[in-house]
Amino acid sequence: MRLDRWLRSAFDAHQAGNLREAEKLARRVLGAIPDQPDALHLLATVARESSRADLAINLYRRLLRRHPAIPIAHNSLGNMLQERGEWGPAIACYEAALSHDPRYVTAYFNLGRALLHVRDVTRAETCLRRAVDLAPNDAQARSSLARALVEQGRTEDAVTEALRSVELDPGSAVLQNDLGVIHATTGEFDAARECYRTALAMEPGYAKAAVNLAKIKRFTAEDDLDAALVLTAAEHAPDDPGSRRDLHLALGKVHDDRGDWDAAFMHYDEANRPFAEVARADAGAALGRMDQVRAFFDADWFAGRAAGAGTDLVPVPVLIVGMPRSGTSLVEQILAAHPDVHGAGELSEIGHMVAEIASRAAASDPYPGCMRSLDADAVRTLGHRYVSHLRNHSPDAARVTDKLPGNYLHLGFIATILPAARIIHCRRDPLDTAISLYFNDFESGHDYSNDLVAIGRLIRGMRALMTHWEAVLGERMLTVDYETLVADPEPEAHRMVRHIGLEWNDACLRPHEVARPVHTASAWQVRQPVYRRSAGRAHRYERHLAPLREALGEALSGQGGA
Repeated sequence: MRLDRWLRSAFDAHQAGNLREAEKLARRVLGAIPDQPDALHLLATVARESSRADLAINLYRRLLRRHPAIPIAHNSLGNMLQERGEWGPAIACYEAALSHDPRYVTAYFNLGRALLHVRDVTRAETCLRRAVDLAPNDAQARSSLARALVEQGRTEDAVTEALRSVELDPGSAVLQNDLGVIHATTGEFDAARECYRTALAMEPGYAKAAVNLAKIKRFTAEDDLDAALVLTAAEHAPDDPGSRRDLHLALGKVHDDRGDWDAAFMHYDEANRPFAEVARADAGAALGRMDQVRAFFDADWFAGRAAGAGTDLVPVPVLIVGMPRSGTSLVEQILAAHPDVHGAGELSEIGHMVAEIASRAAASDPYPGCMRSLDADAVRTLGHRYVSHLRNHSPDAARVTDKLPGNYLHLGFIATILPAARIIHCRRDPLDTAISLYFNDFESGHDYSNDLVAIGRLIRGMRALMTHWEAVLGERMLTVDYETLVADPEPEAHRMVRHIGLEWNDACLRPHEVARPVHTASAWQVRQPVYRRSAGRAHRYERHLAPLREALGEALSGQGGA
């Protein structure tokens, strides 16, 4: 009876917001019964609510080892792991929650959002549809379902779901912002701007809406309305790292568009500086992976493989790679204008396959060494799997593009399983590439982009890797320089179309007219006629770039700074 009284009092204290008293009483119960599930769950919840993440995660794991059939604990642990960027373990937690409660709406929603993050959009749609079926008036679930649909190019259905979410919760600035993102992705920029403005009217300090508004327009000295909304957001936003970063990025964009370079750089620097240490660690890890890949996929690896199985697969994959912000979106848009080409955007299938192979390998033989385990049948199966994935995006196109820039790391694997694939390497002046990365709003990943030195080191390493790929892949790879492309698009467009084995079509000279979803930071730019104003952009910021120049080193020599 005494334990029951302590436990009831602990829950009462928690309900009243007295976390210290709740923790004391829960620990008293656990002193008598070490793994009492209600007390252990409450203790984990108190640790989470008092921002002691490590303790909370350990307590949830302890609870679930002893009492695995508690769906809400699996879900809570998944949320905490997701906040740390541990997406795989988080997904496993949500799946465990659903295995114990197949009608757990929140777990379906969280799983769907997590799968969207790792770009497993088909499974994400399934989970989010289940959440909507179970809770048809859940506006957040419908908004997330809209995102899954637009990722698959099903824009009309996506807009329908996003509008329905706003109808269900018309006072939500978050949902207005989400609807704006859907409109921007589909090229409806006037509608997107109205959504962002509405979100900022509802919540003047909403930093994410401010940065989204800034991304899809050019500010002028006379353009006071939207600039005023951004400035108002800066005055009212909450003081948290994410909001501060978004607002400095938005303010930087306003000043950059207006030609106030020093003020712009100051804001971009303020946005990125708190994350510099993580950026340099991320770049260091990436450079290590590049060295390993370059050493493994040498000329001997490819000897005799080019004529292997998979040369007759249709559609023929076109891999567009390079540093982000190097022109990959523009190249894809030009090719997607061709009637025989489908632009599938940034696909994650290659990364999923690499991760699966690595997960089956011994710890002593990580990627890329684990590729030695692939026999001819496995190579053939992987090639067919990837092409089937492309066919799901477009059953009829002769060529389908995958423009995930980071696939440059996996070109050895790609050329092994897809010997007929065509590769286009997008290259841009390294200084322009670097500042475009530094000035950009990446929703996730690309941690290196928060520090100019980290960016410079990564570009230098990536250039060395691409030189290696040119040597071992030969005519399968075409390098396109951004500056040459925007200065005179027609010859470069002809060269790209010829490289992927198609006859020329004049539609490739009108890429801005292509109606297709674009999910990247270039969604606004690629829907403008090809322009040159981004070429040579770095010279405006020259006085701030000495550390970047030093980090780039030999990458600054030669063509376009390459």
